Amino acid sequence: MNWRNMEKINFGCGEDYKEGWINIDSNKSFKADIYHDLNKFPYPFKQNSFKEIYMKDILEHLEFPVKVLKEIIKISKNNAKLTLIVPHATSYAFWTNIMHKINFTESSFDKSLMKEYGLEKSLILKKRKFIYKNKFKKYLPFKKYLKIFFNGIYDDILFEFEIRKN
Repeated sequence: MNWRNMEKINFGCGEDYKEGWINIDSNKSFKADIYHDLNKFPYPFKQNSFKEIYMKDILEHLEFPVKVLKEIIKISKNNAKLTLIVPHATSYAFWTNIMHKINFTESSFDKSLMKEYGLEKSLILKKRKFIYKNKFKKYLPFKKYLKIFFNGIYDDILFEFEIRKN
């Protein structure tokens, strides 16, 4: 496969190898097109290469998430789509994996924090959605208020961004 002409990349692919995408992982026990440690900069891609970036269950494992996002912006085309899926800070999955280095909530990419990260002009949040692994959780009333009492009410969060370059 000639992956050099592809414009979609799946970072930290693990077992989720996507056909028609460049799949990258650091773990050689998984099938990937490129093996690279995402904590090592710069990434082995040219600037302005990708129009779609997918990162599921990877950013929470990395040491410098803001630096990773800035590297993603660098290798992305203007108006590229970044889909980021991370476990919610209160999820059982977050607390049980000892490899997780950072946690996320629905507020992790609020405007004030994006400004603090230096990403407010480059990453435009288009969608924020909770992902429930147990469907019954979707129907619990008052989740917004109950989350402070019940760990695990949320599982994952999907953030979708548009990457803008000036």
